[in-house]
This record gives sequence, C-alpha cells and structure tokens, in this order.
Amino acid sequence: MIIDSHQHFWKYEPVKHEWIDDNMATIRRDFLPSDLKKVYKENGIDGCVVVQADQTLAETDFLLQLASDNDFIKGVVGWVDLRVDTIDNDLEKYSTFNKVKGFRHVVQGEPDHNFLLRSDFLRGISKLEKHDYSYDILIFPHQLGATLEFVKRFPNQKFVIDHIAKPYIKDGFFDG
Repeated sequence: MIIDSHQHFWKYEPVKHEWIDDNMATIRRDFLPSDLKKVYKENGIDGCVVVQADQTLAETDFLLQLASDNDFIKGVVGWVDLRVDTIDNDLEKYSTFNKVKGFRHVVQGEPDHNFLLRSDFLRGISKLEKHDYSYDILIFPHQLGATLEFVKRFPNQKFVIDHIAKPYIKDGFFDG
C-alpha cells in the first residue's frame, strides 16, 4: 500500500490563509479531495494522511468530515490547543474518531524559539500518549535545538518532523 503521508486540503480564504504569500501564489485556490482522486489513481497511490493547515478546532472537524466522505483519506493530523486546561476533554472527544492519528501546532510561526518547552505546552503533549496520538513538529532549522530537548522529555511519544524542518536550501545553507 502506498500512502501520501502529508496532504493538505482547504477552501481558500485570503485572510485565513494569509501565510500563502506571493511566492506561493499558485496555491491560492481551493484544494479538495476531488482535486487529488484522479492524480492518486493515475499514480497508484492508495491514500493519504491529511494534515491541518489552520489552527482551529473547526479545521480539525473539517478534515474529519472530508475523511468521513472520502475513503482514500486514511488518517487525520488535526489541531487542538495543547495549552488549554480543557485538553483532556478535547482529546477525549477526538478519540472517538478512528481516523485521528495525531495533532500538530505551527511552531515555526511562534515568536518564542523555545515555544516547545513552555510548561503548558509540555503538559498538553504529555496527554497524547494515552490516546496513542502522534505529534507533528512543524519548525525551522533554528528551532532544532529546542526540539531536541523537547523530544528527549517524551521517550515514548511518537513524533514526526514535518518537511524535515524546512532547511534553508534556497539560501545554500545545509550544514546546520
């Protein structure tokens, strides 16, 4: 079975998706499962894991609806606010959906380079293992130091480093 491990879907909204800057203008449009079905069929891809592109519970619910309507969506990596006191309730709610595989936070956009090490965030991460959820780490290379310290705190947690931490390839910097 061949699975696309990281796929995004959205109904494009200029304000909501302001992160799609002029360098990415070609993706300023809706991307939905209907756009992908034919491509997958032509290339022998059996399915995908869809990953959140917006940090709201509505986004997670949107992805779950798409997964319910499309069998080729095999898993969902959604978003919950891991810092809130109600995290147990949120995780319990999503545990009723078999396709929820994990969560992520857009750490690359956080002004605090040590965001992953904040006590409230660490407390939320500590709750994921109970539900066998993975955590996708979305960072830039300058955040790798904090990330290493972060993952060492959770030896039994499943982690994915999205986009190989977005190395600065276009700048010619590979060593870091």
